[in-house]
Amino acid sequence: IAKVAPNPFGSGGGSMKMWHHVNCIFEVFSKQRATTARIETGDDVEGWDALLPEDQEEILSHVANLAGAEKKGKTTTPKAKQTKQKTPTKAIVTSPATSTTAATKVPKTTATVVSNAATTSDKMHKDNSFREFRRLCADIANASSYLTKTSIVRDFFNKGTEGNGFRGDVLLWCRMLLPGAVKRVYNLQSKQIIKLLSRLFGTSQEEMLEDLEQGDVAETVRVFFEQSKAVKPAKKSLLTLPEVDEFLERLSQLTKEEDQLSHFSQIAEKCTSNDLKMVIRLIKHDLRINAGPKHILEGIHPEAYQAFQTTRDISSVVTRVVPTMSQVGTQSTLGIGVKTLTPVLPMLAEACKSVEQAMRKCPNGMYAEIKYDGERVQVHKQGNEFKFFSRSLKPVLPHKVSHFKDFIPQACSTTQSEPLQRLHSS
Repeated sequence: IAKVAPNPFGSGGGSMKMWHHVNCIFEVFSKQRATTARIETGDDVEGWDALLPEDQEEILSHVANLAGAEKKGKTTTPKAKQTKQKTPTKAIVTSPATSTTAATKVPKTTATVVSNAATTSDKMHKDNSFREFRRLCADIANASSYLTKTSIVRDFFNKGTEGNGFRGDVLLWCRMLLPGAVKRVYNLQSKQIIKLLSRLFGTSQEEMLEDLEQGDVAETVRVFFEQSKAVKPAKKSLLTLPEVDEFLERLSQLTKEEDQLSHFSQIAEKCTSNDLKMVIRLIKHDLRINAGPKHILEGIHPEAYQAFQTTRDISSVVTRVVPTMSQVGTQSTLGIGVKTLTPVLPMLAEACKSVEQAMRKCPNGMYAEIKYDGERVQVHKQGNEFKFFSRSLKPVLPHKVSHFKDFIPQACSTTQSEPLQRLHSS
C-alpha cells in the first residue's frame, strides 16, 4: 500500500508515494497522532474496488485490530475535526500475485449450526425492522475482535430480537450486511448525493460540500437532514428491511436526476436521520462496521464463508443454510462446489525469488506456459452461453470479449460446461 505524503526530498514541494507492506503501514498508523490521516474504511483507499475480496478483508481486519488496540487503553490525542489539507494523505493499493486457493470443495465434516431460527420470514416482524439492522451494525462496529463480531451475528440469528428464535429474512440480512460483496450499481458518487439531497432538504449545497470534507457523506446527510425545513425526519423508525431493499433496487435502475430526487423524497418521509444515514452507507457499499464476508457468514454457519469463497454466490450459500437453521445440534456440511457461470476466486501464481526455488517446489517436473501481455479473464461456458469475468470477479465489458465466442468452441470442443481460466485478452 502506498501512502501519498509530502515529498521530503525536493524544495519544490509536491507529493510522493511511500510504499509499505500491509502490516507495516498499519504499524505506522498505530504510532502516529490521532489527528493524522489514516485508513479507516475502504473509501479511504484509492483502487479499493479493484482489489480481490480477500485482500479487502485483510485490510479491514487490520483496521479493526487498530481500532481495538486504541479502545483498550492506548493513550492517544483525541481525534480533532479534520480540515482540508493542501496535500491530502490517502492510500493507493496494488494487488500483487499471491498464492490463493480457489475452487476447492468444502470438506465433509460435521459442524454445529445456529439454532431456533425460522425458515420463513415475516416482513413486518421486528426481526426485519431497519432499526434492528442499525442496532446490529452498531454492535458489530463497536466489537474490536473478529471472534466477537462473529459471535454477535451468531447470537442475533440464533435468538432474534425476542430471544425465542429469528423470524427475519436471513438472505436479505446477509445481503444488506455485505453491500460490498453483493454490489448494486447506483451511479451516485458522494458529490452527486449531496447535490440531490441539498435540493430535497432545501439546504445550501456549498455548506454540505464543505461538511463533506470531513470524509463521511452519510454523516453529512444526517446533520443536514435534521436541519431541513422542507422535509422533516420521522420521530420514530418504522422502516422495514424489505422496504429499504426495494428502495435500493429501484434506485439502481434510475439514471435521471429528477427521477432519483423523486425516489429519495418517498423514502425520506419515512426515515429518521439515522435511518437515512444508514441508507446512504448502503448506497456507498460501506457500513463502516469493519466486518466482511468471513465475519458475517461464519455467524450463520461455520462453513458458510468457505462455501462462499468457492461459489461467490451468497444466495446459494444461504439457501443451503436456512433449512438447517431450525434444527438444534449438529449438521453435515453444506457441500457447495463450483457452479458454472458463477465466478470463482482466481488461482494466482506464487512468486519465487529464484529459478532454484521454483525447481525445489516442483521436483518431479512442471508445465510451463507463455504469459501473454494483456488482461486476464475467467471464462465460463455452458452449452452455447459464455460469461467472462475479470480478476476481481466482475463481468467483463462485452466489446472486449465478443470475438472470443468464435474461437473458444474450437479450442475446447469437448468442454460442455466448465469454468476455464488463463485466457488473456490483448
